[in-house]
Amino acid sequence: MGAGLTVADNQNVTHESGASRLCGSIVAAVCLAPLLIIGMCLMLGWNEKRAVCDSKAILAGEREVQLMGCTNPRQWNGALVMMNCDVKKEGLPTFTGEGDFSSLRYTGTGLKVKAEMYQCVESKHTETHKDRSGGGGSTTITTYTYRPEWKEKPIDSTIFEKRYSGNFMQHCGRDNPSWPSGVPQSGTKYAESVNVGAVKTKLVSSIPLETPIGVNTPSGWNGGTSQYRSSKWRVSSSGIGDVRVTFYGNDWAHPAATLLGKNVNGEITAWTAPDSWMCSGSKLQDLRMGSFNKDELFKSLQIESAILTWILRFVGFGILWFAFSLLFAPLEVMADCIPCIGPFLGDSIEAVACGVSCLPATACCSLVVGIVWVAMRPMVGVPLMLFFCVVMVAFFAFGAQSKKRRSFAAVPGPVYGATGAQSGVPVVAVPVQPSRQFQVQVPAGCGPGSVIQVTTPEGTLVHVTVPGGCSEGSFFAVAY
Repeated sequence: MGAGLTVADNQNVTHESGASRLCGSIVAAVCLAPLLIIGMCLMLGWNEKRAVCDSKAILAGEREVQLMGCTNPRQWNGALVMMNCDVKKEGLPTFTGEGDFSSLRYTGTGLKVKAEMYQCVESKHTETHKDRSGGGGSTTITTYTYRPEWKEKPIDSTIFEKRYSGNFMQHCGRDNPSWPSGVPQSGTKYAESVNVGAVKTKLVSSIPLETPIGVNTPSGWNGGTSQYRSSKWRVSSSGIGDVRVTFYGNDWAHPAATLLGKNVNGEITAWTAPDSWMCSGSKLQDLRMGSFNKDELFKSLQIESAILTWILRFVGFGILWFAFSLLFAPLEVMADCIPCIGPFLGDSIEAVACGVSCLPATACCSLVVGIVWVAMRPMVGVPLMLFFCVVMVAFFAFGAQSKKRRSFAAVPGPVYGATGAQSGVPVVAVPVQPSRQFQVQVPAGCGPGSVIQVTTPEGTLVHVTVPGGCSEGSFFAVAY
C-alpha cells in the first residue's frame, strides 16, 4: 500500500505481492490459455459446420416446401408446409394473477408479469495499480457505491459490503424491505400449444408478449390500463419500497402469423432436411407473427443464421485473442519486478503482447474456418485456402527479401581519402572508371615522400609521391 494513501469508508484496499501475481500468471498461461484455445477452436469448428448445415437445410426446405391453407389440417400431410393464418383463441388456457391481482383473468398464448420494487443497489468499481517502486506487486482499490433503482428481484441489503458507509446513508439510508406477498413475482407463463389456422404447434414462445393488459385496480394501488403502482410498502423518503407492476399478453388485434414445419396429422413439428456431406439431422421449424411470402421467409432464415454465425465468430476470435495474450502475462509480471523501471517496462510488454497476440488469434481462427470449409464445401474452401497460402508465402518472401536487402546495405565498402563520417559531410557514391597503371623508377636523390613529375604512356605530365619503402633506383606502380 503506497504511502499517503487515503481510504474512504466505502472502499477496500488489498495488496498482492509480485510472487503471487507471477504464480497466477503462470497458472493462467499454462492451464487456462490452452483450455481456452482448444475450446474456442472446437466452438469455431462447430459454428462453421452448423452454418453450412443450416444453409443447406434452408435451401432444401425452400425447394420442397408446400403452401398450405388454413382450413384443412391434413392438407400436405407428411410434407414440409408453410402457411399464413391467424392465431386462434380456441383451446388456449386462461391465466390468473397473483397477490393483490388475483382477480386478473386473461386468455391468450401466455402471460408476462413485470413486477419491480424500488430498492437500494450496491455497485462495485475496482482499480488496480502496480507498485511503482518495483517488486511486481499491485494494489487494488474497490469502491462500493449505493443508489435506489427499480429491480425485478428482491435484494438483501443486509449483506452489503459497506452498509454503514456515508455513501449508503446518504443515498439509501434504510435497508430494503422483503418482497411483499401482495406483489406478484416477475415471470412468463406460456400455453402448451396454440392453433394457427387449422393446425396446432408447440412454438408458443415464438409469439411475443408485448401488449399491456388492463386489470381492475386493487385497493392501495393506482395506475391506468398498463402499469400499476403502490407506495404502501415504502420505508423511506427516498421511495425505497415502492412497487410497480405491468402485465403483458399477445396482440389479439394483429393475429396473423406465418408457420413453417412438417405437417403430422394436423400438428406442425420440426422438418428434418435430407442428409448431405457431413450434415445429418438438420431441422427446420419456424413461427413468426405477420404474413410473409416464401421468398421473404427463407431469406430471413438465411440472414438470421448468418448473423448468428458472425456473432459466434467474433466471440471466438475475441476469446482466442485473450487466451494468446495470457501466454505473455508472466513476462509482464517478471518485468514489473525490476526496481524503478519495472512497471513501465511491464506496461510496454503488455501493450506489445496485446498487439502480437492478435496475429496468432487471427491465424488460428482463419485456419479452423478454412479447414471446415475445405472439408464441407471444397469448391469454395479449397480456392480460399490456396489464396491464403499464396498470400502468406508472398508475405514471408517479401519479408525475407527486405531483410536481405538491408543486410547488403549494412556492409561497408572501401573508402579513399576523408570519409563523410570524419568530415561531417554525407558521402555520395559515384561510378568510377577502371584505372590503368605504369611503372616509375625513383630518380637519383629522391626517396619516400618526394614529389616527382612523370609522363604517362599517353604523354600527360602528372605529379606523384614516392611511397614509403621505395629507395633511389627502385620501381613503384602509379595508377592514372
